[in-house]
Amino acid sequence: MIKKYLSPEEAENAFYDAMGRSDLEAMMGIWLDSDDTVCVHPGACRLEGTTDIRQAFEQIFEEPTPELDFTVSDKQCQHLGNVAIHTLREEIEIAGQLVSVMLATNIYMQTEAGWRMLLHHASPELDFDMDDLDLTMEHSTPIVLH
Repeated sequence: MIKKYLSPEEAENAFYDAMGRSDLEAMMGIWLDSDDTVCVHPGACRLEGTTDIRQAFEQIFEEPTPELDFTVSDKQCQHLGNVAIHTLREEIEIAGQLVSVMLATNIYMQTEAGWRMLLHHASPELDFDMDDLDLTMEHSTPIVLH
């Protein structure tokens, strides 16, 4: 059963929770089922429609990665009728270690089935100095953050 999100904030919390747990079904239950949905992962091509978005998340989630913790900050929200636009900063941690900082735009649309994600676009925060972090991990498998 697909959950009905009563607010864009509830849908957003579910998005980051599903991302952190690599839960494909929970992730896809957040997206508006439409060819108009768009997702742009950092440094990747634009994905259009839920079929392409699902395939991308399947690839991301099938890689063996530890659980990710997302901290959202500097959030600005605009609600315009049945659309909500959130801009925010994502701090991504693995095992308590900060590994990435992204700037994201998330757009939600209110439907009869509740609030659904219409767009997610994330890119690295350029002012964040990755050189100051120790990003060595215990395994050699590359980590895809999102």
